[in-house]
Order: sequence, then structure tokens, then C-alpha cells
Amino acid sequence: MIEKVIHLYRNHKDVIPYLFWGVAATVVNLVSFYLLDKYTSLNYVINYSVAWVITVLFAFYTNKYFVFHNQHHSTKEFWYQMATFFAGRFLTFIIGAGILMFGVSILKFDSSLGKNLVNVVQNIVVIILNYFWAILVSFRKKEEQSH
Repeated sequence: MIEKVIHLYRNHKDVIPYLFWGVAATVVNLVSFYLLDKYTSLNYVINYSVAWVITVLFAFYTNKYFVFHNQHHSTKEFWYQMATFFAGRFLTFIIGAGILMFGVSILKFDSSLGKNLVNVVQNIVVIILNYFWAILVSFRKKEEQSH
């Protein structure tokens, strides 16, 4: 039994810090969205967009250094990592915005509580998709990139 747990941990050891920093990024996103929704008169999609930029910057650095312990060996490699990270996050941004618009505009979760609840749901979907993008594209090990 212990061997199975150790094997599972070794095969998925990046999942634990990813979940921790993913929760932290989700908190950054939820707090940013909440504060923008509460203290500005901007449309919820604009608030979502601003919160997204803040969150992706936070997530890039935490994923790069604390989850995947990924170092870059050149400026070009750093910008490649950032560009692919943002590209993946932009794809999930569109998915998240779609979930948010569907929940708020179509399902009519348009109260402050409703918008924030829909934002929690879209965050869960987006975290899962972002994990796979990060390990398969942005922070792939160098030997895997050459194949």
C-alpha cells in the first residue's frame, strides 16, 4: 500500500503544488473580480478580463518557478514560455468568458452572488484545462521539446 502511494506521488508530484498555486490563483481571480464588480460600474466581462490579466501574470510566475521548477536558459526561451502560457490561458479565457456569459446572460445568474458563483464554476473548468496546457506545451521538459 505504501509503495503504491509513493509511486502515485512520484508520478504526479507536480499536481500537489499545482493545486495549491491553482487555488491561490483562483483566489486572486475571485478577489479581483469581486472588487472590480463591487467598486466599478464596468461590465462584468470587462471585470473578468482585468481579473484574468492579473491572475495570468500571477499564475505564470508561480507555475514556472514553484510548480514546474522550470528554468529558462535564454531570453528567447523565457519569452517562448510566457507566450505559450498566455496563448493557452487566452484559449481558456474564451472558454471561461463563455461559461460566465452563459451563466449570467442566459441562465440569469445576474445578481452579484450569482455572477461570483458562475465565476467559481468557470474557474474550476479553466484550472483543469490550464494544467494540461502547462505540462504539454508551456513547461514541457527540454528533451520533450526536441522531439
